[in-house]
This record gives sequence, structure tokens and C-alpha cells, in this order.
Amino acid sequence: MTSSPAPSERWPALRGRRMLVVGASSGIGRALALLAAGAGAAVAVAARRLDELEATVSQAKAAGGAAQRLWCDVTEPQAARSVAADAAQLLGGLDTVVFSSGVAPLGRLSDASAEEWEVVLATNVVGGALVLAGALQPLRDAHGASGPRPSVVVLSTHIVERPWPGIVPYAASKAALATVARGLRGEEPWLRVLDVVVPNTTTPFADGWEKAAASEAVTAWANGGYLEGPVWSAEQTAAAVLDALVAEEGPDDVDLTALSTD
Repeated sequence: MTSSPAPSERWPALRGRRMLVVGASSGIGRALALLAAGAGAAVAVAARRLDELEATVSQAKAAGGAAQRLWCDVTEPQAARSVAADAAQLLGGLDTVVFSSGVAPLGRLSDASAEEWEVVLATNVVGGALVLAGALQPLRDAHGASGPRPSVVVLSTHIVERPWPGIVPYAASKAALATVARGLRGEEPWLRVLDVVVPNTTTPFADGWEKAAASEAVTAWANGGYLEGPVWSAEQTAAAVLDALVAEEGPDDVDLTALSTD
């Protein structure tokens, strides 16, 4: 069995790239930030949980890379709008922004309160849109200089096509975020906008769910055929996202569920 190549060997194009990863305190965002840092990118990691961000920074350093942290609660409009400019100041410019933040309260659509909807949409849609809007000027400043084409990446989900019972607001919000990405692509043709559909991935995504309700939901998903297909690790998904990012001539709408985990 052959080992995977080191990040610096797999993604040499990332060396020196200035990258902001929003939602890097855990899961796919953290894994992506660590792989990018290991490949030689200059990485700023942003989230609202500073203790978890510090863990990301420490892991990057232990792996031979480097990352700098920024506090950002994307539900606070000013914080969301300014995080890219803050990252550009830290890194001496900005080439790439990855938005991986997301929340998903568990519960039936009939029981979802207005407040729950507001939190989901504020985090997953409005927060993402404001981060991207605030990133345009720093990214535009890098446009035309020697280096990679400025780019943004948003993470969507395969459950948009068939929303899972119990997390319908999450699926709806991800569909909206994908629409934001496609709209931005039309408005800013100088910018590469990747919308990446991620497969079932092992992350701490559901850690806050009540155990009995989560168990009931998983049973319903299994019985309904929602859990078919392989489950990827956060590192596998993050690596596939980076593969799409460095493939400059590749598609901008990327469905990872069509790929193998090999």
C-alpha cells in the first residue's frame, strides 16, 4: 500500500498562495487549512471559537506549516465583511478565500422556529455572502499580479438535491449559498468562483445534537436510503477541494460525490 504524497508534493501550486479559510476551527475547514499550510500556502484561519482556532494553528505548526488566526463570527455583519481585509493585512495580500462555515439544527421542518431559521440563514447564507462581498477588493488588488487567478470556494452539499428529514433548513441554506456563488461568478468574471458539492463526511458537525433525537434521525436516514455511498474523512474531502482549486482549467461547479475516495 503506497502512502499519499506530502501536501507540498501534491499541491506545489499552493506554495506562497495567500489563503483565508473561514470556518477553520473544525471539520473540513480545519483539514483544508492544515493541508494548504503543509503545501506552503500562507494561511489565515477564521472562526468564532478562538480556542479551536488556536488548535488549528498549533497543528499547522507541528506539521511544518504555518497559520495565523482571526476571530470572526459570520453572523455579525461587520465581522463577516471585514475578515478578508484583515486577512490580507496579515498575509500581505489575498489570493483565495474558502468559506466552510455552517450550522444545522436538528428537527422537523414543522417544528423549526423563526429564530432557528434566522441562525441557519445568517450563518450559512448571509454570512457567506458578506464574507465574499468583503473579499472582492482584496482579491481584486491581487488580480493582474503575477500569481494564481484570484478565487473563492464555497462548500455545498449533495443533500440539496434530496434534503434529509430533520435538517431541511440546512439543505435550503446550502442551495441558497450555491446560488450566491453562481451569481457572483456572473457579476465578477475576473474572479474564479468554485461551488464544491461535498459528500457524506465525518466531522463534528452533529456534536451538538441531542443524542436520542440524533439516533432517531440516523435510523430514519438509513431506512430511507439517505446514507448510501461512501463516507469520506474530513482530510479526504479537503484534499479533493484543493485538487479542484489548483486545477485552474477545471470546472467551477465540482461534485465530489462523483469521485472515488481512492
